[in-house]
Amino acid sequence: MQIPLLKAEQREKTRKTQLKTLRKEGFVPAILYSYNKKTRHISLQRKELDRILNEYGVGSSVQVEINDEKSAAIIKEIQRHITKDYVLHIDLQELDENKKIKVKIPLRAINKAAVESSISFIQQQKVEVEIQTYPKYLPQLIQVDVSEMKFGEPILIKDLDIYNDENIEVLENGGEIVALLATNLKVESTEKELTTEEKLRKW
Repeated sequence: MQIPLLKAEQREKTRKTQLKTLRKEGFVPAILYSYNKKTRHISLQRKELDRILNEYGVGSSVQVEINDEKSAAIIKEIQRHITKDYVLHIDLQELDENKKIKVKIPLRAINKAAVESSISFIQQQKVEVEIQTYPKYLPQLIQVDVSEMKFGEPILIKDLDIYNDENIEVLENGGEIVALLATNLKVESTEKELTTEEKLRKW
């Protein structure tokens, strides 16, 4: 999957009133931080950011361009308005190709139509999985093919291809359920019909 490019502008505005003005002008305040560099305050164009976030989310890799200089980073945190859901602020972590990074990668179930029907549906128990690896091995997301799922046979973390990837360390229990095939039919318990004789005994 292609790594998206975020064009950013350096900013000095940090006060709440200034940030509010920045948002009204169609920008989203953000920070780009690294463990061995000074944190940079930047702004991103809202329309472009929204377009990218429709496809990518927390844990995804991006390229951040500031003054024609590009840096590899991941989306570390997204803060949204509590009721209107638009992005208020975004945290980006710059990557060092020589250092491992710990990050939660999104899980996406694919091919649901092959098994879902009027009486069955895919119930996804996990939407992300935490891993540790070098930046060059980071996946954008993990696709979970559910086309062969059967009742009573859930997909576990250890069933994912990434679990057996020698370049990636999965930091979660391999026995955790990722997805299962569930039914929306309700099993209703029926009472045993009383015979006429049994009814008379109750009197």
